[in-house]
Amino acid sequence: MDEKYREILEAFRNPTKMKIITLLVNNNKMTVTGMSKYIKTTRSNLYQVVSNLVSSGIVNEPEIRPKKNYVEKYYSLNEDYFAFHEENIDDEITGLPDSEYREILSSFFMAQSLNLEIIGKSIEAMTQKEIQNMRKHEKYTVFSYGTCSNSVFEKLSIAVKNELKKSVDDSGNEGMFLFLMLPSLFPDTLNRKK
Repeated sequence: MDEKYREILEAFRNPTKMKIITLLVNNNKMTVTGMSKYIKTTRSNLYQVVSNLVSSGIVNEPEIRPKKNYVEKYYSLNEDYFAFHEENIDDEITGLPDSEYREILSSFFMAQSLNLEIIGKSIEAMTQKEIQNMRKHEKYTVFSYGTCSNSVFEKLSIAVKNELKKSVDDSGNEGMFLFLMLPSLFPDTLNRKK
């Protein structure tokens, strides 16, 4: 396995690293202090994790901004590090041992809960004019949750992946999507008594 994939998969398996990546995707640049408002851990732990991400090349060296009595360090994602072909990373993830696959899924969903919290707080802070502007595009907004048979799920997941591959060339930030498609056996684990 390529060293780059190994570093990315290691970051994806770690919930704190995945949350940092999520924050940097949403905010472009952030200080560790800013990250600590969203990630429930100490700043010293965050500094250590961010330093690890910098040394691996996933996060860029910080941009230093002098203030009156101190300096602020703004971190950003190294977008070039994530420039890989989607199928390659899919192959790497699906080829992992069960325990590592579980860690990646768990970490991903924890990071997405943070992502949804950020979106929710952004919506709460919107002005009436911004809400009205958003509502102008209601016919394109989709709120959906559902279940289907495994055979329908297989067809649907292939169709969604194919459409996403066609659409990702548009680099505009005007719309947002999040697809969470899981096999129908997943809910059984939620209902399992511990």
